[in-house]
Amino acid sequence: MSIDANTSEILKNSGAFLASLVVLPPLTIGILRKTKARFQNRIGAPLLQPFFDLAKLLQKNETVSEHASWLFRIAPCINLTVMLLLSLLIPWTSLTAIPHGIISADLFLIIYLLGLARFFTVLAALDTGSAFGGFGASREVTLALLVEPAVMLCLACLGVRGGTSDLSQVFSYQTTPLTGQYGLWFLAGCGLFLSSLVELSRMPADDPTTHLELTMVHEAMILENSAANLALAEIGHYIKVALLLGLSWQCFMHCLPNQLLTSWTARTIVSTGGIIALALFIALIESLAVKLRWTKLPEFIAYAVAMAIFSYLIALSV
Repeated sequence: MSIDANTSEILKNSGAFLASLVVLPPLTIGILRKTKARFQNRIGAPLLQPFFDLAKLLQKNETVSEHASWLFRIAPCINLTVMLLLSLLIPWTSLTAIPHGIISADLFLIIYLLGLARFFTVLAALDTGSAFGGFGASREVTLALLVEPAVMLCLACLGVRGGTSDLSQVFSYQTTPLTGQYGLWFLAGCGLFLSSLVELSRMPADDPTTHLELTMVHEAMILENSAANLALAEIGHYIKVALLLGLSWQCFMHCLPNQLLTSWTARTIVSTGGIIALALFIALIESLAVKLRWTKLPEFIAYAVAMAIFSYLIALSV
């Protein structure tokens, strides 16, 4: 009888996880774009427009540069595969497709997988010989070099305090050394959120809606993509947005009293609503703020690094 109950629980979690993985990333982008449009007194595209765009791209004919090699075609597939693997490892939602303990969500593995996805994206941007792709790839690598220490420190401080590098155990809702460490969770969440703005090329690090290719970061790297290749690149980016926002929100969720998150339904609603809330907050930022000059970006990233350092000091001192 207990085996049937456990199997039912696993199936329920897996089904809800797969549904959220399919629906939530494009829906988050749609909500973000719609909110920005409303702040700008525009009607904006429908919330489901990202789904329509992906379906349209999959039906189009592809145009490939004569200078592109096999690497240009395979890079979006590798990027999407890595993002799907990360969706199973990163505790970006309270739902899990695989029971805890089967796969170790080691934070160092997660950092390297994020770097692997970035590596192939940069190679694909350079492969076509496009000047704009080279600009975007150069900026992407520079920003990654600056922001990765903040991401690593934010996750490492939680691992140090929790006594493990397995993020599935660090972010579990069972009683751990991290229980009640609200200040540590909050600082780590703030550091991860600021780092996510840079990782995802959002304002104030980059304006994804600008028409000036010379100032783009992520969009400049995928300018040469079209049709199904572009659809795969966009799907991978949508999932990355949901993963990083979800990881940041999971830190903020641990600042809430455990009594509010005792049930599976409560954790599912709060974790899903939190990703949407962070997307709305990004839309607010992009509606009120302006893109920083390139020379000012290290100062912005320094805030994320400072929060990571503070959280690490708290983890060592508590």
